[in-house]
Amino acid sequence: MRALVVVMAVAVCACEEPQKAEQRQKVQTASSLLADGRAEMAKGRPEKAIPIFKQAISLQPDDISLYLNLADAYRVTGNETGAALTLKQAEQVGGQDPSLKRARADLFLKMHDTRSALIELTALRDLDLMTDGELRDLSLLLAHVGRIDEAFKTLERIQTRSPDDPEAKVVEAEILLTRGDELLAAKLMDRLLTETPALASARVLRARYFLANGKPDLALQDLDMLAGDDATTTPVVALRARVLVALGRNEDADALLTKIVSERPKDPEVMALLAEIKLAEGQSGDALLLVDQVLAAQPKWARALYVRGRAMEEQGNEAQSVSDYEAALKTDPNFAPALARLWRIYEKRKQKADAMLALERMLYLGEITADEKVELARHYADTWANVERGMKLIDEALRRDPKNADYLKIKKKLQGGSAPTKKKSGIIIMKHR
Repeated sequence: MRALVVVMAVAVCACEEPQKAEQRQKVQTASSLLADGRAEMAKGRPEKAIPIFKQAISLQPDDISLYLNLADAYRVTGNETGAALTLKQAEQVGGQDPSLKRARADLFLKMHDTRSALIELTALRDLDLMTDGELRDLSLLLAHVGRIDEAFKTLERIQTRSPDDPEAKVVEAEILLTRGDELLAAKLMDRLLTETPALASARVLRARYFLANGKPDLALQDLDMLAGDDATTTPVVALRARVLVALGRNEDADALLTKIVSERPKDPEVMALLAEIKLAEGQSGDALLLVDQVLAAQPKWARALYVRGRAMEEQGNEAQSVSDYEAALKTDPNFAPALARLWRIYEKRKQKADAMLALERMLYLGEITADEKVELARHYADTWANVERGMKLIDEALRRDPKNADYLKIKKKLQGGSAPTKKKSGIIIMKHR
């Protein structure tokens, strides 16, 4: 009997050993395929990465990371349906795994699907599974979709523990701007940079604020204070180019972006920015050539569509320009330059509600000029849609120009239409002085 048991055990082990070896081989092959797929993505060839990731999934169907990489490849090729279906498969495999929620949120943000991203991110917040950096990002995201009170309450999770956290205060300043409290925001930014001159996030925010308020010279001073990697990110390069254009230094903006394109030849945003500058310089042929290059690789790239729309608008083809601007916003609902062109066209077409919504989106994004704030206040005065915010906006304008008859007329109309409103409950932890 003992001999029989030994023989059976040996037989089972002999059977298990090939199975383990086969499983190890599958794991190793899937890992190698994942590396190959990521290498193709890095080379800008997502269409070649897709079949590689699929092959890896066939070997390791329970590995969530493989689905997320496949979804990202679909996203880059413009196949949002494929990306969404792949994310659904990942959800079926991973269930409610917090790491999956975080990865899904990141991918949704890359797809500019803010609504879906917020569902994932607020769930992580409510489970208390977010870092301070993630809480700051979530607060800004909430503010940018108009959920101002919730943005403050999310930021409070940091400020209750660390009331002097400078990065949290920068986010607070940006939320204050989106709420229309420009004076408080400006004082807070100035205070932060007096206390911490090297705080890059505050420099960038104040530069954006100066540019929006018609002070590009001051914006450039702040940008010149940035150093190292803080000065070379694509958003900062884009902001510097806009500032240079506002100063009438188109050639300097062109030279800056041409240099960056040579360093990052696969960066579609920088190429589209260069196309925008070329168009501003009257070089529409060169601009459209760059746009075609971007759209060949990224068919739905928002800035490229916007630049093409600007070219069409300059040629008098308003219908096509609107189509391109709206296509840009379908890809990225937060793309402020397209909103800035569309609200004017909507206004001309007497589409008042659409114009007001576009201006509101720009306000929430912190990408609205002083004159555009007045226009938004005018819409509120005409519709009584948001009297309290309208009063804040027109009071800002009157601080700059107290005797402006147009501003006074708007304020009088707002006062006539005001109704009892609840006091805002946005929580401001720090004491402003």
